[in-house]
Amino acid sequence: MPCKLINADTVQELLTMKDTVDACEIAFRDWGNNEVICPTKVTLELGEDAEWPPYKNGLNGMPAYIHSMKSAGIKCVGGSLNNPSWGLPYIIALISLFDPETGVFRCVMDGEQITNYRTGAQAAVAAKYMTDKKKIRLGIFGTGAQGRTQLMAFAEVFEIEEAIVYDISNEAVQKYIAEMAPKTNIKITAADSPEKVFAGTDIIVSVTHARNKFIKNDWFKAGQIIFPMGSFTECEDELLLSANRVFVDSIGQTLHRGALKNIVDTGKFNREMITATIGELVAGKVDGHIKEGEKIVCVPIGTGAMDVAVATKVYEKAKALGLGSSFVFNDDTEVEPKR
Repeated sequence: MPCKLINADTVQELLTMKDTVDACEIAFRDWGNNEVICPTKVTLELGEDAEWPPYKNGLNGMPAYIHSMKSAGIKCVGGSLNNPSWGLPYIIALISLFDPETGVFRCVMDGEQITNYRTGAQAAVAAKYMTDKKKIRLGIFGTGAQGRTQLMAFAEVFEIEEAIVYDISNEAVQKYIAEMAPKTNIKITAADSPEKVFAGTDIIVSVTHARNKFIKNDWFKAGQIIFPMGSFTECEDELLLSANRVFVDSIGQTLHRGALKNIVDTGKFNREMITATIGELVAGKVDGHIKEGEKIVCVPIGTGAMDVAVATKVYEKAKALGLGSSFVFNDDTEVEPKR
């Protein structure tokens, strides 16, 4: 059968943040009900965290199967620190979907926007099951592409009274406010120091490339939920260890990369100290709602399950609308097998 090819322009035309939030919620719920297969990501180290090879890059392979969608796939994604200086996006990704029964490929699509959108959506979906508040004050570290999609995703789930944003580049902050305030109709305030992001906010999200543990425990107050996203070490060890409860997307993955890796490697934190997964929250197996006096840390590094779920939504829309081009890799697969 023909494989559908879906380029970045078509993904942008079809994908909404609402679709992304809905797909991530489905994927988390399926996962919590043991109806998702999602191995930890495999990384090809190309100099992102090593001296050699000299590319300041890394390629992740992220497969998953979502049972309720009857969809399987894999995302291959790279993120070179050199790309912005070359006029390229930091994230470059391709997502392939295939029939889980036959292995026949259904589509290949650009994955940059899906990666950025689902990173925002996964945090917003998790937060929905951690607070009873409908109106929140949101803090954001990082004003790049994922700082934008965090705001968009949280705006789908909550009414945002105010967003407090911080970036090491004041120029980036001002550009962010100029673009995102009219786009979301949300009051956005620039924090003049990183600790101000915690002043009176309910939920804090960090989407930076920092590895220097710049987010201090002293700033983290009772009643707050923090999401240190991605594969880096943005938070002090004491902040992570002071949390009353810790939630993650993938236990195997978060023990070996991202915010928790260092305290795991040094023996300060272990698997038993993880309260539950986001999937268990969404499936209703654990009550994750913050209680008075609590501090919560949630670490959704990002998994292939979210990418495959969102990509499946895009693929289904493209198929229904006749968008995308077709390519036959193997004439022997032209005929749909009999069921």
